[in-house]
Formats: sequence, structure tokens, C-alpha cells
Amino acid sequence: MRQEKLLIRKAKLKDRDELEGLWDRVIQDAFIKEGTDEYHNPKDELAFKMEQFDAALKELSSHYFCAFVDDKLVGTIAYGTPPNRGILRRTGDELKEMVEIGSLYIEPTLQKKGYGRRLLMFILEDLLNKGIHTVCFDSIIESSKQIWRKIFGEPKYQIPSKKHEFIHMIWVVNVKESLENIKKRH
Repeated sequence: MRQEKLLIRKAKLKDRDELEGLWDRVIQDAFIKEGTDEYHNPKDELAFKMEQFDAALKELSSHYFCAFVDDKLVGTIAYGTPPNRGILRRTGDELKEMVEIGSLYIEPTLQKKGYGRRLLMFILEDLLNKGIHTVCFDSIIESSKQIWRKIFGEPKYQIPSKKHEFIHMIWVVNVKESLENIKKRH
């Protein structure tokens, strides 16, 4: 399969509407495939993502990146400090100084084509070049958990939700080792 040229750049305010559309499609797709419970609403999840993005544009604590193929947005990824409130709450703020990788979203029709892997490698290389050696990330989506387990092994934390019907998994990984593992797999 021919590897398409993927342009990855920092997200800008002008990308907001396109990002919102992408995130809406990915979140809707995930909720349809996974099902939801009374506490998880796709509209609430999208609103939360947009709040995070808007805050990132104002603060320098989070950095969002967009991936394009032929000027079409195909995916996103981000990193920032501190980690999201779910990670902080469920770890008792143990990871509050750690960089979190998040917002890895790929257009549903383009998933399983290597774009997510390429975005993840981009971020890990960027963080390693900045001298960041350990990162965290989380997932409540079952299909994502399966992917992360294959790449990164078992999560450091597996916390059943008291209110929801899911297990919140949180990984803490070595950046260099993770990057090497991803390269070996492909």
C-alpha cells in the first residue's frame, strides 16, 4: 500500500470548525460502535473537547496538532500538562506534573491505515527531542484500550468507575521505549 504524504502541523484557530467536525464524527462513530451509558453523551464529549482546544489556544500548557492528506484533515493528536481531570482525580493527583498525550482522533473512514501510528510517533519524537522521557494517557473506549495494550502493554492503573459502566485505564510509559516498540511493530 502506498503511504500517502501526511502533513502534521500545529493546530490554529482557523482549524476550529474543521476540528469540531472531525471530532464529532469520530466521537459519534465510537459511541455507536461501543454503546454508551446514561452518563456518556456524545454532545457532552464534543463540548469538552472543544473547551480543551479553546483553552489550549489561550494557554501554552497544551499543544494540538492536525494531520492532513491532500489538504483534508484526517486526524489530530495533542499533549499537555497537567493531565486531564479524570486522570488526576483517579490517581489522586499523582501524575499532575506529567505530560499527557491525548486527542488522538482519526477520521472513521480512514482508521486502520497507519495515520494514528504516524501521529503517535510524531508526538513521541517531538517530546523526546524536548527532553520529556515519561508520559501518560488514558482510555475508557474498549477498542482503544485493545490497541494501547498491544502497543504499550498493561496500563499502570485500571480503575472501575463508581458511577459509570467502564474501567478507566491509565498508562504511564517511557517515551523512548514506546517509540522503539512502535517502530519495531511496523
